[in-house]
Amino acid sequence: MRVVISNSMITWGGGENWSLTAASGLAERGHEIVVVCRPESELGKRAESAGLTVKTVQLRGDLNPLAVIRLCCFFKGFRPDVIVCNVDREVRSLGIAARLSGRIPFIRRRGSDYAFKNAWRYRASYRYLVDRVLVNSRSTCNTILSGNPWMPEKKLHMIYNGIRESQFFPDREAGLRVRRELGMPEDAFVAGMMGSFLPRKEHGTLIRAAHSVPSLFLLLSGPAPDERFFKEVRSSVSDIAERVFFPGPVTDLNGYYNAMDLFVMPSSNEGFGYAAAEAMCSGIPAAVSNATSLPEVVGDAGFIFPVEDFRALTSILKKCISGEADLAALASAGRRRVLERFTLSRMLDDLEIFLKREAGFEG
Repeated sequence: MRVVISNSMITWGGGENWSLTAASGLAERGHEIVVVCRPESELGKRAESAGLTVKTVQLRGDLNPLAVIRLCCFFKGFRPDVIVCNVDREVRSLGIAARLSGRIPFIRRRGSDYAFKNAWRYRASYRYLVDRVLVNSRSTCNTILSGNPWMPEKKLHMIYNGIRESQFFPDREAGLRVRRELGMPEDAFVAGMMGSFLPRKEHGTLIRAAHSVPSLFLLLSGPAPDERFFKEVRSSVSDIAERVFFPGPVTDLNGYYNAMDLFVMPSSNEGFGYAAAEAMCSGIPAAVSNATSLPEVVGDAGFIFPVEDFRALTSILKKCISGEADLAALASAGRRRVLERFTLSRMLDDLEIFLKREAGFEG
C-alpha cells in the first residue's frame, strides 16, 4: 500500500509525533510511505533521519495553487492509495490535488480536541474533499459532533494513539541517575510534568499545589515555544526555586519519567495525552485533569481532578506523600492499562486495517 502522510507544522508536537510514528511503523510493515511536509520542518528532519522518504512542499495559507500543481505532479508519479493530512490548512491544497489526481481517498486526522470552524469553506471542504475524519479519542469525536452538527457521525473513525512500549519501562536506577545529575535528593518525593511550556498545559495548577506541600519537589521538563509563558512559570516558583528543576527538552524520556514518583498532567486540553501514557508505561502513577481525553487514558489506574483545581491536586499529592495512596498498585495498574490499550503495535494494526479499507483493499 502506498501512503502519503502530510503535516505542515514547522515545530514539534503531538501531531508530528503521531505522523512520524505512523509513517515509521507502516514503513516497517512493508508499506511505501512518503511524508509530505514544509522545508526546514522538524518532522522532515526526523523523518529523513529515520530513513523515510520526504517530499517538501510550501503548504502555506488556506489554498496554494502552486502547491496544488506540485502535489498533482507528485501524486501522478507516486500514485498513492490513500492520503492522510494532519493540519487544517492542508485540506484545501492536498484535498483538491487528491480529487484532481483520480479521487484518491483523502483522510483528515484530527489530533486535538477542538471542533472545526463552521465557516462555509470548512463545511464545503469536509463535504466534498474529505472522505473520513480520523480522531484519537471518544472525547474528540464528541467535541466534533457537538460543535459541528453538519458533520455526519459515520464520517468519523477513532483509533487511539500508541507508544513504543519497548522504550518505556520501570527503571529505578535510571531515575536515580537522573536525580543525581540534576542535584535532586534521591529520597525526595518528586512530581513531574513532561511537555511543551504552553498555557493549555496549566503548569500553574501544579505549582500552586506545590506551594502548599513544602516537602514536594518538581521536575518540569520540555521545550519552551512560548518564551513569555515560560518566563511566567519560572517567576511563579522564585520562592520555592530550590525544589523546582527545569532540565529543558530531554532525550532520555524513560530515565526522566523514572525520576518522578508521580506524573502530573493538569492540561485544559489534550488531543490524547502521550506523556501520561508514556509515564504510566514507565511504571509511574499519573494524576491528570478531567479535561478532554485524559480520563480515557488514565481510567481507574490513576488520579483525576478538575481542571485548574489546585486544591484537589494538593490533596492527591499529600495522600501520595503520606502513604495513604497505594502508589505501587497504581503503577502496576497503569502500566497494564497502557500495554493493553495504547501500544504502537495495536495502533498500527487498527490504522492498517482502516487505511486498507479506505483505499479499497481487502481488510
